[in-house]
Amino acid sequence: AAVVSFGVPSYGCHVNGFTRKNGDVYIWLAKRALSKPTYPGLLDQIAAGGLPAKTSLLENAKREAAEEASIPRDILDGNLRAAGCVSYRYAARRGLSTKTLAVFDLELPEDLVPINGDGEVDAFMLMKAEDAVESLRSRLYEWKPNSALVMLDFAMRWGYIPPDDPDYISVSHDLRSYSASSRSSVW
Repeated sequence: AAVVSFGVPSYGCHVNGFTRKNGDVYIWLAKRALSKPTYPGLLDQIAAGGLPAKTSLLENAKREAAEEASIPRDILDGNLRAAGCVSYRYAARRGLSTKTLAVFDLELPEDLVPINGDGEVDAFMLMKAEDAVESLRSRLYEWKPNSALVMLDFAMRWGYIPPDDPDYISVSHDLRSYSASSRSSVW
């Protein structure tokens, strides 16, 4: 609680699970359990969570993916790749919330279907990457807010939002800046 009250940064990790089919990239998304106290029923990455003390970012990402989506350890050890960070800040009821999320990409075998391992997910769904990006534009309300930022980051890094997009530079900057600007009109 003191973290928010005093604006002290907190940290976490999000794992983008993806697979390839017939030359296309598909994203595995989690629909958060309706029993979750925060953002129930909204779209999320395949795995995400806060960073416990004395736990490395990589180990935390592996633990979350194993617990939340039942991803086998050998796949995590071979395919999980660090992809940078997304940072943001917002006014919360109790103070200023400042967050940095370590982002990981995890390529999954085409035949692997995530299985909820800890009750935090009602369902996993496989969505074509282009459709996931379009859902950010047209149905943002379906996304957990920080998960939308991580999906936007994935879309930019993988070329689903081209560098000639009029908001490319400002959105890219805002994903790595504590204070989001009003320069981005599309997102």
